[in-house]
Amino acid sequence: MVDNPKPLVSIITPAYNRADLIEETILSVLNQDYPYIEYIVLDDGSTDKTLEVIKRYKSKLIFRTHKNMGETRTVNKGFSIAKGEIVCVISSDDPLLPKAVSTAVEFLNKNKDIIVAYPDWNMIDENAKKIDHIKTFHYSYTNMLRWHHCFPGPGAFIRKSVIRTLEGRDTQFKYVGDFDFWLRAGLIGNFARIPKTLATFRVHSNSASVSAKGKAMAAEHIKLVNKIYSLPNLPKEIKKIKKEAYSSAHYIAGVVAGEGLPSLRIKHYLLAFLQKPSKYLGEYRNRTKIFILEILNQPLKIKDALIRGRKSVCE
Repeated sequence: MVDNPKPLVSIITPAYNRADLIEETILSVLNQDYPYIEYIVLDDGSTDKTLEVIKRYKSKLIFRTHKNMGETRTVNKGFSIAKGEIVCVISSDDPLLPKAVSTAVEFLNKNKDIIVAYPDWNMIDENAKKIDHIKTFHYSYTNMLRWHHCFPGPGAFIRKSVIRTLEGRDTQFKYVGDFDFWLRAGLIGNFARIPKTLATFRVHSNSASVSAKGKAMAAEHIKLVNKIYSLPNLPKEIKKIKKEAYSSAHYIAGVVAGEGLPSLRIKHYLLAFLQKPSKYLGEYRNRTKIFILEILNQPLKIKDALIRGRKSVCE
């Protein structure tokens, strides 16, 4: 619990080849109105001028550089360095909004039973222009798991004691490490939504095609649910929603598979439906529409194979 009304807050930014955007993020942290911030910026073996930009602010932050080892391991390195009672991880291209830190500290001080606090956030483009406003869901662990939707997004703050208990992020995950982290944290204590817009998430027009990594991403979403349900002593309410959790995980796996893997996408949509058919006739009607349209848009041989249940087409 945070008994100190002005605790040290550690902000961690993992960075890889973000020379064009990281300065905006650095300044968004350095310009916060909260006086007790330890800012840790970790260069993950960038090959552009990211490190050069970071070094401009070396007197105002802690920076380290290392050979490329991926975001998960880089964030864990930041966790090991952090001395703050409260920790926040922000991406190198996702600047914080003014008063984010002071607002989060005030919220956690008033809610000492809360271990994670997460705000609403703005989706922005490469020029920091607002595209959309995201109002996050009020916290419910069962909903987060059964919907396969990570409630904490950018600008989430966590108590350092929880990070120590969890031993950081799981390095077996490349794409869903943050979601795994929050799901495990949710088994330790309560989260809460901060009903204010405090962070941003940047969308890039030149983002790599999801289909290029879709197969691995899809597999990780299922692996994540496998991991959660392999944990001992799960509460009854968590065990009760197992089929729905798998259903939603398969649906999301289908989404991230991308357009380049139509058979894999349809396979996951079909498995999502079979896990919990009743939900797809009620609460998840929109998912059902997507699944039907997906089949109708595929070649006849794929439709026929799905109808006949030939597994080979979906392998």
